[in-house]
Amino acid sequence: MSTSEKKIEANRQNAQKSTGPKTEAGKKISSLNAITHGLHATDIVINSPHLKESRTLYDQLVDSLFEELKPSGIFQQHLVLKIANCIWRYRRAINAESATVNEQLTASFLAPLPIVSDDVDSPDQPHESTQRARACVRSIPYGSMGQVLLRYEWRLDRELYRTYKLLRTIQRKTSIESKKRSKKDVKI
Repeated sequence: MSTSEKKIEANRQNAQKSTGPKTEAGKKISSLNAITHGLHATDIVINSPHLKESRTLYDQLVDSLFEELKPSGIFQQHLVLKIANCIWRYRRAINAESATVNEQLTASFLAPLPIVSDDVDSPDQPHESTQRARACVRSIPYGSMGQVLLRYEWRLDRELYRTYKLLRTIQRKTSIESKKRSKKDVKI
């Protein structure tokens, strides 16, 4: 055996040692590798120890959109799934916004309350309008998280609108073409 053949054989043997996880648990863990950043995730429904979304609700959304939009063909089905994903992500963004606002409100109201007195006009007693104003100010996400959520929602809105418009355009053209074909068939 020549030196290069020995190297090739050694490489083959070494490759067999590192072909991935062997146990079912290891395979299950490695199957989630794409979820670390989500760019190659195969499933839009999050199922992690920190956040669990409902696969059933997502499936119901997809089913209702298929029933409403009536796609024909693989490409139209792809567009309907893209619409479903936009709606699903939009709902997730709304949940993230709610969580952010809840955190802001909690942080805002964690400060110790002033001593309550019988005198309603006491300067130590916060007026209800002051508390409402504080809550209103904190009910809009601010800082970098607020900006990120706003950009994300805008992007989803644009993507949803463009995808829906493309689907309807294709469906209209398909409908017109099928009507033309049926008229030609009748004339002959």
